[in-house]
Amino acid sequence: MTPAQSRRKAQNRAAQRAFRERKEQHVKNLEAKLATLEAAQGATATENERLKRDIQRMSTENEVLRATNQAHAQQGGSLSPPAPTQTGPLQYNPTDFYSDLLANHHNKTPSHRIVQSEAGERLLAAGATWDMIINHELFKRGLVDVERVSEILKSQARCDGQGPVFEERAIFAAIELSVASGSDELI
Repeated sequence: MTPAQSRRKAQNRAAQRAFRERKEQHVKNLEAKLATLEAAQGATATENERLKRDIQRMSTENEVLRATNQAHAQQGGSLSPPAPTQTGPLQYNPTDFYSDLLANHHNKTPSHRIVQSEAGERLLAAGATWDMIINHELFKRGLVDVERVSEILKSQARCDGQGPVFEERAIFAAIELSVASGSDELI
């Protein structure tokens, strides 16, 4: 073998080795990229499933709210049971619970319910509580911190068997505390 042929063989081996190394590195890069894309696709699929569940839940809630609103409007504002509504795989009659539950109460609107405790204290449901807050003189003057009132009342909610209620005196106290917490004045 001549020195030129020997040199040529050495160059070919070096070129082949370099090609193999580049090829291996390229394959490793592609494998790493594939792993990254598979992980991202898995995360995207998980998020997609969560979003589908959220959409289904919101769609069902929307159907229930529409049925409740439609029933309320058809009955002229009274809550008597309309025909059941299909909400996903289940049938739901939006007013069955409250129409049965509030049958013995003079106020048939569930969220604006006002009842009396055994001790004679007025207990207000969420809607009636909100009405009391927004009709309070301090609220009308822009002095009430509604977020603070909510925080105070959260710990004082009671259940009267029909939903959360708040003692009337606790509502007044929360309103006054919310005003006092925003200034140096004592009420």
